[in-house]
Amino acid sequence: MSINRISIHSVYYVPVGLTIVIYDTKLYERKYPYVIRAVRGKAVLWLDSPADPGVINPFTLLDACHVACHPYWYREYLKHNIPVCGWIPRPIDYDTATKVAEIPREELCRDLWSKYGRYVFTVGSDNRIAPSKPPRKGLDAYDKMCEEIKRKHDIVCLYSGNWDLKNVVKLSYLGGLSEYELLKLMRCAEVFVWTSRSEGFGMPPVEAMSAGSLVVSSNAPFNDLIIGIKFDYTEEKSVFCPEVGFYFKIFDYNVRDLVDAVDYALSLSEDEKEELRLKASMTRVFFRPDLVALALTQV
Repeated sequence: MSINRISIHSVYYVPVGLTIVIYDTKLYERKYPYVIRAVRGKAVLWLDSPADPGVINPFTLLDACHVACHPYWYREYLKHNIPVCGWIPRPIDYDTATKVAEIPREELCRDLWSKYGRYVFTVGSDNRIAPSKPPRKGLDAYDKMCEEIKRKHDIVCLYSGNWDLKNVVKLSYLGGLSEYELLKLMRCAEVFVWTSRSEGFGMPPVEAMSAGSLVVSSNAPFNDLIIGIKFDYTEEKSVFCPEVGFYFKIFDYNVRDLVDAVDYALSLSEDEKEELRLKASMTRVFFRPDLVALALTQV
C-alpha cells in the first residue's frame, strides 16, 4: 500500500493509496472543500485540536476516517457526535530519546550545569498578538512560578519558545535547537515544567518523559499520558482566542498549586527523582514511530 502524507496549506492531488492528513481539527474544517479535492483513495484524518468540540461541525468529517491523537479528545468527540475511529498518539524521535535517556546524567549534563547551574525548563510557543485569556500555553504561569522558585531554591529557569518572559533565561527559539539538544536540555533539567492549559496532544512533556525527565503538570485530562508529579486543575471552561478566531477548551489552575508542585519535586532526594525519571522514560516505547505507522495503516 502506498502512503501519501498531505499538507493542506496547499492543495495536492495525490495518487491512489492511503492519504494521511495531519492537521488541526478546527482548521481542517475551515479548509474542508480544498481537502476534499486533494484526497484520493483511502484517507485518514489524523487530527488534533485544543478547540472546544462544541465549535466543530461534525458533518465536515464524514468523508474519511478521523483519528484523534489523544484518548481524552477521542472521548470528547464521541460525546459531541463528531465521527472518530479511534486515537493514535504522535510519534517521538525514539532513537534520540533512547540515546539521551541511557547516558548517565552526570556525564551528559556536565556542560549545561557548568553554564547554568541546576535548572528547571519548559518549552512552548503561544499566540502573542491576541492570545486567549488566560493564555492557553500557561507561559504566564511559568514566569510567575519562576519568580518564586528561583528565589527559594537558588535555581535558574530556562525557556525555549516565542514569548518574552521576565524571570527566565530564554534560549534559542524552538526551531534553533536540534532534537538532541532539546532532549538533552529536558533530561538535564531538575524538573521539566508543563504549564499548558489545553493541548490537542502535547508533544513536549511526552518528549521530556521519553528522554528521562521528571515532569510536573496539572492533572487535566489532556495530560493523562504524562507520568510525573501532578497538581489539581481548578476550572474547565471555553475561552475565545482572537488571534485564531475560535474557542479553546482549557483547564485553568492556581499558580500557587503549580509553585507547590515544583517546590515538592525539587525537594525530593536525587534517588527519588531518578526513580521517577526512569519510570517516565520507559513510556517511550509507546510512541515509537514504527508502531504509530503500523497503527495508522491498520485503521
